[in-house]
Amino acid sequence: LDVAAYAMLLPAAVALGLHYAVLKPRRRRAIQQRVDELKEEQRSQLHIQRLHAEETVRLLAPSAERSRAAARAADGLVIESALYGDLPFGIAAQNSNSLHAALDHFWNSRSALSTADEPRACDVTLALQSLITNNQLVIASGGGKYSLPGFYDPSFGVEKSLFVRYRFRGVQHEVIVKDDEALAIPMKAHSLGSQT
Repeated sequence: LDVAAYAMLLPAAVALGLHYAVLKPRRRRAIQQRVDELKEEQRSQLHIQRLHAEETVRLLAPSAERSRAAARAADGLVIESALYGDLPFGIAAQNSNSLHAALDHFWNSRSALSTADEPRACDVTLALQSLITNNQLVIASGGGKYSLPGFYDPSFGVEKSLFVRYRFRGVQHEVIVKDDEALAIPMKAHSLGSQT
């Protein structure tokens, strides 16, 4: 009976050991290698995407600045700051004091947007300002926001979010939405309550 049990258990133990000691690590390395290859391809495309986005923003800037000036004069919708990417490096999309502090810190060190080897977020303030129509900005849910004019994908393979700080009727608002979620502003739910 013992020999029969060993005859059954030994091949199963060898198969399990082979699976966990050789096959699973090999598969993990192959997947990581493919991800690294894709990131390298994306890095080479990132520069081109960034140049296209910057050119688009450069072309939109005069119109966006006129729109911003008119909106300020009429106490309308003004995008004060907007960031798109891995915000701030993994924090979930929600409004909270810690998130507000982290985003303020990130915004104050804007050099991280352009000097990092792998930028994780991009400034899309003017791009969003140019999309405002009749004091409203609506971006449908679905595909990534990197396809919008003036946007690009700064953090390949990472869940992205869009942070928007805006002013409407003298009240500051903030919102963060995930990449595939819809954005509709202005909304009372985004209000920080401080009127200036």
